[in-house]
Amino acid sequence: MRLFVGIEVAPPSARAAGAPDHLTVAFLGEVSEESLDRISWALDRAARATPPFDLVLEGVGAFPSRERPRVVWVGATTGARETCALAARVSAELAEEGVHVDADRFVPHVTLFRVRSPELHRRALALLEGAEPAPPPRSLRVATIALKESTLTAHGAEHRTRAKFVLGPKG
Repeated sequence: MRLFVGIEVAPPSARAAGAPDHLTVAFLGEVSEESLDRISWALDRAARATPPFDLVLEGVGAFPSRERPRVVWVGATTGARETCALAARVSAELAEEGVHVDADRFVPHVTLFRVRSPELHRRALALLEGAEPAPPPRSLRVATIALKESTLTAHGAEHRTRAKFVLGPKG
């Protein structure tokens, strides 16, 4: 199964409307069912070691660059440092269990869309140049992380939450 660890950023009703639903903290890729327990233990440890925090998503950017956009995203401002620390902690705990993720060059962001057509390329440039307004800022309290399964379909990826882990020490 194809797994990632994410911060859920949209309520279920917004997800159904096609709004971005998560900020990826770590992409695990193809993982066997047998490794789920080890992954869960690692994520529980990482979550316990991370206090809840506030996150603000605002502004737009692109990968690999604003001049050659392939992915257009909204970035984290407030809470970016905490999100980066969480990603590093998740990566370290997973490595302790023998699950390696690429944590280099982590940029906390929520993907708005992938540029896969001339029309989307024009939209990307309009957003990045300010001709089209960026989405309004969104604030949320990050109190959990989720282990999510991603299934690729003809209509894009479909995500299913496999487990959630509460941030902060357990009472």
